[in-house]
Amino acid sequence: MALFSKPIVVHNTCYEIGHAWTPYCVQASLDVSKIVFQEAFKLYGSLYLLAAILRRRGKSYFLKKLLPETLQSSIFLTVNGTLFLTFLCLWRKILGGFYFINSSFLSAYCGAFIAILLERKSRRGLLAVYLTNLALETGYRMAKYRGLVKPVTHGEVLLFSIASAVYFYFFRQESGLPQSTISSLQYIVGSSESPQSAASPGHSSNNNEEPQRSRTGVAVLDKMVARLDAGPRHRLCQHRSGCVLYVLKGCYRLFGMGYAIQAGVKLLSALTRLHKQPRLLFDALFSKDNVRLGAFLGSFSALFRLVNCVLRWVRNRDSSFHGLLSGFVAGWSMLWYKSTTIALYTATKMAEMLYFKGIHAGYLPYIKCADILIYSVSTAVAFHAAVLEPHSLRPAYWKFLVRVTHEKFCHINRRLLDVFGTHSSLMFPDYWPTYDPRFSTIKPPTS
Repeated sequence: MALFSKPIVVHNTCYEIGHAWTPYCVQASLDVSKIVFQEAFKLYGSLYLLAAILRRRGKSYFLKKLLPETLQSSIFLTVNGTLFLTFLCLWRKILGGFYFINSSFLSAYCGAFIAILLERKSRRGLLAVYLTNLALETGYRMAKYRGLVKPVTHGEVLLFSIASAVYFYFFRQESGLPQSTISSLQYIVGSSESPQSAASPGHSSNNNEEPQRSRTGVAVLDKMVARLDAGPRHRLCQHRSGCVLYVLKGCYRLFGMGYAIQAGVKLLSALTRLHKQPRLLFDALFSKDNVRLGAFLGSFSALFRLVNCVLRWVRNRDSSFHGLLSGFVAGWSMLWYKSTTIALYTATKMAEMLYFKGIHAGYLPYIKCADILIYSVSTAVAFHAAVLEPHSLRPAYWKFLVRVTHEKFCHINRRLLDVFGTHSSLMFPDYWPTYDPRFSTIKPPTS
């Protein structure tokens, strides 16, 4: 509380704290803008190209939209990074020094608010959701580091299970979710559990439930599959095969997909090093993480299907309550692949969905430009942590900031910011810039 009752101010220049590679503020901002734009263009160029290929975009998209969209997003990220440093210098000059709030939070908020206005409206909501879950995780890490909260055993799994329960409760209702969300969930658990698919004629032919015979397969295996296919199925079950085969299909299909996704990600990250380290190919294709993600997705689909079938057999009825319970049970499959990022993202999207449902029902007000405000505040929290306590930031996001700025974020003199009591230099205890003696004569503090 002393931090707020008696504000601490650091009177060092922005050269000594924020941009030690050059004493000139304008030059520092220009340096950052060039670096960030180069990295952003490579990042968004690869991302949008891959997304366009996977979505099978037409020729006109590649000729007319791919480059403009890549440039727009690259400019957005460049402005965001550049204005953060620009406002860091401006607020120091306006207020006469670095305070706890203006040293990072206020500067990041101003920069993010202007930058997000330059991005496409269709992407603002996605960015707001991503940064919100990042800010929530960062706040939790800050509180945990200060001893204000105690970690909950399997807390991320519990959060994911609750979010899954809510999602699948609405999934089992007519018009409970947007069609895009329904399609995504159907891809994971199949369309047989969706009332929308059950109501449409011929739905079963498109839900991957038909048994796949292998012409060259072993006869015993074919017979076993045939028996399972003809096994017991409750009259309310929408899938064509027996319940046991229905559950097994959900498991092996999603396991293969999860394994392939994780292997693909690892392979892409290792491409530039394969010619020097060929073993990376083996490591990418046979990593334990591939099995873990596959087991997570496979067991999620299998558990969801299993619980729904069991409840139909036990209760002799079907209802959206089954989606609630099966979603919660299936969520515990995350024990195979614990991820705070996935859990928070799912929970954030759930909160967004419930908010819009509240607006539609007339219980909650519609806040204009909410995505802009949420993005700006969340980005400010993340950048605040990146400057004053990077040890509390999600490691993957910290690596992203370091990469996109060519390590400029590491060159902040955090030893001068330790007076705020956040242990700013914990990750860089021995770092001290080499200053130009014409612009600074400060020496490292004695231990």
